[in-house]
Amino acid sequence: MTTTTPTYPTKADPQRLGSLYRYLRVVDVVDALDGIGYFNIGLVSPELRPIWSGMRFFGEAATIRAVPSNKPMWKLDTTEDIVAAHGRWFAKYPQAKLPTDLTPGHVIVMDSGGGPETGYWGSENSLGAILGGAVGIVTDGYCRDTAELATQRTPIVSRHRGRTIIPGRIEAIETQTTIACGGAQVNPGDIVGADDDGVVVVPQEVALEVATHARAILLSDMRARRSKYERLGLPHDPSIDADAVEAYYDGV
Repeated sequence: MTTTTPTYPTKADPQRLGSLYRYLRVVDVVDALDGIGYFNIGLVSPELRPIWSGMRFFGEAATIRAVPSNKPMWKLDTTEDIVAAHGRWFAKYPQAKLPTDLTPGHVIVMDSGGGPETGYWGSENSLGAILGGAVGIVTDGYCRDTAELATQRTPIVSRHRGRTIIPGRIEAIETQTTIACGGAQVNPGDIVGADDDGVVVVPQEVALEVATHARAILLSDMRARRSKYERLGLPHDPSIDADAVEAYYDGV
């Protein structure tokens, strides 16, 4: 199977906040946020769902703000122009772009501005984001080519699945600014994570503290579940491999 599943350092690195979240589940992080009094902060709408089951990623947010377009796409007269529709549109109406020097391991988070059905993220441009160092993409809008995204194992979370293309429908107007995504505030550098349970945003100023508490929550759960696995005669799997988690975080 083709895969674009994110890769992480082999050891947790306190200088890279995202690496401290490698093994964590969204629920561990939410429990830790509750524990420090951040009740319901960072909970992204459950309408935003991973495109395929088993997806998990965490990283520092890189943000995009988009708005519905107020300029229509013009009629295209040739097959060549239709194939190149995006290029024609972007040449006339340039879009805001993320910096090219983002630290690898970031998560792209997009505020779609409540725009119309638009498959802003698809199987090809999402691969470009991964090549640029992203470990995940979260949008409160639409994505398309979803069968290919699942086949590629491209880590993308969206509110809707769409069919249409960008020209005349949506415009990215600003990057690396405070945005709203799925009812949560997201700032560049916040930690954003997703798995089958949903999406969470951890404010950067508490990200180190939350990672420490969440790791302890995860390890406690893994040990309790491993004990029950053994009593039930179940074969071990990575979800109860507390030794691997402890080795990864050793010295942090």
